[in-house]
Amino acid sequence: MQSMTYRRGGGSSRAVPASVVDLIDPAGLMVKRIESLRTHAWEVELAAHGIDSASLNASSVQLEATCADLNVLDVASEIFDADVKAVASSRNKDDAGLLTVDGWSQTALITGIEPSYDPPGPAKYALTVALLDGLWHKRDDVQHFWSDALQPGLDLDYPHDYPHDYLPTARNASVVNDAVSPMPFELVVYGPVSQPAIIIGVNRYELHMDIPSGSYVTVNSVEGQRSIVMTAENGDTTNVFDKGERGSGINGGSYIFQPLPAGEHQVQWNGFGFDLTVIQERSTPSWWI
Repeated sequence: MQSMTYRRGGGSSRAVPASVVDLIDPAGLMVKRIESLRTHAWEVELAAHGIDSASLNASSVQLEATCADLNVLDVASEIFDADVKAVASSRNKDDAGLLTVDGWSQTALITGIEPSYDPPGPAKYALTVALLDGLWHKRDDVQHFWSDALQPGLDLDYPHDYPHDYLPTARNASVVNDAVSPMPFELVVYGPVSQPAIIIGVNRYELHMDIPSGSYVTVNSVEGQRSIVMTAENGDTTNVFDKGERGSGINGGSYIFQPLPAGEHQVQWNGFGFDLTVIQERSTPSWWI
């Protein structure tokens, strides 16, 4: 383990300054072991000859820590308590904090601190951590797909029935998901563009809207965090969740939140610029950095 932090929550229900607690600071709060964070168990519903469902649910674990500076512990405790009270009041997980271990993150709350002292050793503090997502997430590097205007040598003449006809070989672009299974993503589509659509593999990702010049739309497909938001040139945001094509749902061929298939897949789109970030999911933080 090379890094471990707790970032204060700050959902839509409150405006808070950014606060980060370093949890492996030798001069402050120092978590010693994280085996409990690497422990997981799928909730499995058995069928006659298999399983009907499997899920990873919220859980509570304990971490053992020491603290070289009690002022650090006081400040951290205030942050932890503020997040617990905010979530209890709003009933909104967005108000919880974010626990990050070597780049892998999960929504979390630190719900208890229990001190103990066994002379002549240093005081120890048992931190009770509520892991709220069940899964850990890590963002891959952004994959950029430039607009035609930024790609010299692309002389594309789209037919009148665009965007349904594309010229994928002219761009020779592909999306890569290095995981062994489909993964969620963040998609950012830049204006100006009308009715943007992207085909990856066998799925069509489409927005039924116009995006003005200087604006962009962000699609987050993570389960429990799904959103579609347009950000204007002046920074104002608009919820455009209803503009994403749903089709017949997952695996139906036209679903805006369809997980990205594993491997490398050709991309077809109609000339606008967009960024795509694969968001890896795991049951535990990676053992290897």
